Amino acid sequence: MADLLLLSVSIIWGATFVVVKESIAHTSVFAFLFLRFGVAFVSLLPVVLFRHEVQTPAYWRAGALLGGLYFAAFAAQTYGLRSIGPSMSAFLTGLYVVMVPLLLWLIFRRPPRRFALYGSLLAALGLWLLTAPDLSDSGSFSSGEAYTLLCALLFALHIIVTDRFSRIYDPLPLVTIQLLTVTLLSLSASLLFESVTWPRSFDRGLINALLITGLLATSYALLIQTWMQRYTTPTRTAIIFAMEPVSAALFGIFLFGERLSLLQLIGGTLIVGAMLLTEWRNPKTP
Repeated sequence: MADLLLLSVSIIWGATFVVVKESIAHTSVFAFLFLRFGVAFVSLLPVVLFRHEVQTPAYWRAGALLGGLYFAAFAAQTYGLRSIGPSMSAFLTGLYVVMVPLLLWLIFRRPPRRFALYGSLLAALGLWLLTAPDLSDSGSFSSGEAYTLLCALLFALHIIVTDRFSRIYDPLPLVTIQLLTVTLLSLSASLLFESVTWPRSFDRGLINALLITGLLATSYALLIQTWMQRYTTPTRTAIIFAMEPVSAALFGIFLFGERLSLLQLIGGTLIVGAMLLTEWRNPKTP
């Protein structure tokens, strides 16, 4: 059940690409993140206040750390996109699926089990084929690739730290503090680096994008991740989250009639196979 709920998060994240593709074309990145995470924070705040959940500074330290990692990952990805294409960004960001078991090995001395490692490598190969990154534009290793690899590292750390904290703290206040942290950091970044922080008008497309990304792709997604990671492992979580580009491709096919190449179809199949491999052969190991 935990893995199925995490899979629902991947599906929602994949659908997000389709929903907001046009609606945020004229909104700056950090301003949109400020509004998106602000909507998510406001949606959970009344419940937290009603339950009187936040009682110790430990919650604030844990939530602030998770929020800082999450925001830094988005910021690194944004800076990376300035000099590399979206396909390369999608692939390099998805490398957190391999980084998670390696970081668990380096930090906690938890060597990855054989089938978990096989699943991570298979998912990485699937990501390469699905996103079909074009190396011809970059030539040598650039700052864009460095920023995006940093993004992948931060997402991997976020999954690992979430795994640790989810077993200690109540998910609801933990996620709410995380959302507040990302909201404030996004606002600060927008004020410092962007000319426009508040949209001149809120049309229907922008409002729909904020509601979908704020309530589903953020509030629901982070609550499910934090709540369900106590019942599964970081490596399996990373592999399940690798289904996000597969979901995006499927929504693109059904809603916009997009077509995938044979290599992209093989890549998506490999990612699904990687998830099934870890479920079938290695159900209770990292």
